[in-house]
Order: sequence, then structure tokens, then C-alpha cells
Amino acid sequence: PPAAQIPKAGIEPQVHSHEDDKEKEDHCNEKKEALTLSPDEAAVLAPESKPVVLREFGQTALLSGQIYRGAGEASLRHGREKQGFAYASCLLPAEMANAITRKSEAHFSRPPPSADLFTGSLLHKEEEEAGWRAGQRELLWEIKDPAISLQVGDIVTGSVPLEIPPRQALAVPVEAVLLTAAGPVVYLHQENFWSRTPVKTGVQDAGWVEILEGLQEKAEVAIRSVDALYLLERKKEGGGGHCH
Repeated sequence: PPAAQIPKAGIEPQVHSHEDDKEKEDHCNEKKEALTLSPDEAAVLAPESKPVVLREFGQTALLSGQIYRGAGEASLRHGREKQGFAYASCLLPAEMANAITRKSEAHFSRPPPSADLFTGSLLHKEEEEAGWRAGQRELLWEIKDPAISLQVGDIVTGSVPLEIPPRQALAVPVEAVLLTAAGPVVYLHQENFWSRTPVKTGVQDAGWVEILEGLQEKAEVAIRSVDALYLLERKKEGGGGHCH
């Protein structure tokens, strides 16, 4: 897949969440009137909005690999692997692998419930012809593991930035996005009207969330009291997410 479509791994959007709502909202997606705030409600909530902007997002590749050598093993006299480091093998599409250099720092983690985080650097890139699948290259990663916690056979996942120009995409501050049972939403702001709007989100970077669908550039979205706007709207609808 094109590198531009690869989301940043290991970083989940830190958006507000109402995913645990017992009542589903799929039946509430029809066009409805915008939420209007009374003077008292506006004074209490004090919502604030900012425009949707075009922002550059660095391009990142997801990594998934397996440890083939643990950090506790002695350094190889004539080899590249050293004691104190774990080593993992990952496969990537050749185009993406070619955009990774030795100065690229990768970040790895183990599957839950482990919360351990690791950093690694590129040890070696096998030739494309040596790949296990056509069009792919095998990358060997040297991972810092002073605690010797990674064992041979462990699966690790992570991400690494690609050495290619960033891409431009629509973005909103992370505080603008609310996760609901029906998916992520934002609140569009026009004068004293706040309209709940479903969006499709992409990667998150430095406090910004990429917007793939649902918004246009310069549209104003709420960035403060978003959760309160949602709860107030549900209350005015009759509670529990029911539409009337």
C-alpha cells in the first residue's frame, strides 16, 4: 500500500470517548437540527472553536516482527549481533523499506497486557530478491533491551518514520474529536449553533488528528466542552441516545 496511507502505529488517538454508551446511535445519524445554547448554557459551558486546517503529517510505516535473538546471548565474535540487544526480523513492502535509513529510529512494543516500550535501529536490509514474498524486503532491527525482557519467538509491533516528504491533510486539534458508539464526531460551530458531525479520522500527530472525511477546510469545530455539548444534546433529545 502507498506509504501515505499507513497510519502511525502504537499511538492511539487520545480523544474523548463515549464508546461504552449502552444505547447505540446508529438510528440517530439522520440530519437533525443543530444544538442551540441558551445564554446560561453558553456561560456555563463556555465552548471554544477553531478552524479545520491543512497540516503536514510525517509518513510512518507500521512494523510487525519476531525476535530471533535475545539480549542475554553472548556477542558473536564475527557477527553483527551484540549482547544487551534483542534482534527482530520484519517484512515491509520494498518501496517503504527503501525509505528507511540507518538513522531511522523505530519504536516497538509487545502485545497487551505488556506495557513495555523499546527503541531500535536498523541493523540490515536484505535484498529484495531475498524477501519471503515478491515485492517485500526483510529488515533486521537492533532493539535496546537492558532488562533482557524480550525472548526468542516474541512478537513485537511498532512504527518507524519514512524518509520521504510529508503529506498535507485536513486536521483538527485532538480535543475536537469525541468517540461515540456510532463512531468519532466533532461539533461544527456557526454563530450559536453546534452541529454534531460524524467524521472519519486518520493518524494522530503532535496533538492533531487527521480528518479523512466529514469536514472542509476552515470550518469551525468545538475544541472545548465537546463532551458537555454531547451530553447536553442527548439530554435535550430525551436521553439514552433516542431520537425524536
